[in-house]
Amino acid sequence: MKAFIYDMDGVIVDSEPVHLRVEKHILETQGIHDVTWEELEAYQGSSDLNMWQDMAKKYQLKEAPEKFVKAKKYLFDRTMHEKGAKAIPGVLDLIERTHALRTQGIKTAVASSSDPEFIRFVLTSLGVFEKFDAVQSGAVLPQSKPDPAVYLKTAADLVVNPKDCVVIEDTENGARAAKAAGMYCIGFRSPHSGLQDLSMCDEIVDNMADVNLEKFF
Repeated sequence: MKAFIYDMDGVIVDSEPVHLRVEKHILETQGIHDVTWEELEAYQGSSDLNMWQDMAKKYQLKEAPEKFVKAKKYLFDRTMHEKGAKAIPGVLDLIERTHALRTQGIKTAVASSSDPEFIRFVLTSLGVFEKFDAVQSGAVLPQSKPDPAVYLKTAADLVVNPKDCVVIEDTENGARAAKAAGMYCIGFRSPHSGLQDLSMCDEIVDNMADVNLEKFF
């Protein structure tokens, strides 16, 4: 293996609950009060546009999906800036461990469905932006997770074959994207990512400390 790639929401930063609360709030302003947490959790790891396109069809929302994407971004970013970025327990140590592998020629990256500005905000707030060789946003690509585009683009940015990449993901959409890209996927059971189907992952961990880097590098 030649590269280690991180998802961000739910893997690096504890932001998934904020996503859900903001989405539910926006739907309630449109008179939709019966949407379940499980229904929203199914979109974790995917793009906001994908989620709001589905919601617009299902609930016959009057406004265009793009308007809800902008509303979600505004409320979510405001909330996260007020709360501050909170790292997932153990991930900062893991990032230091993977960063140290640079001496062996191993590269690291972040491949997230979030927009570029928010990715930079999180990584800068946590003091780890410079720890990565590449940072890629699926929000600027034609297709988001579970499509493999963001992972294939990240591998290309790193100049590494996808089959030589290890990914850590906390959602079904993200894991499917990593596997579709031909990468080895570690499933992380994040406490705030809901009941995600990670059965397609090559292995599953409950804690960041359980990631065995020596197995790959």
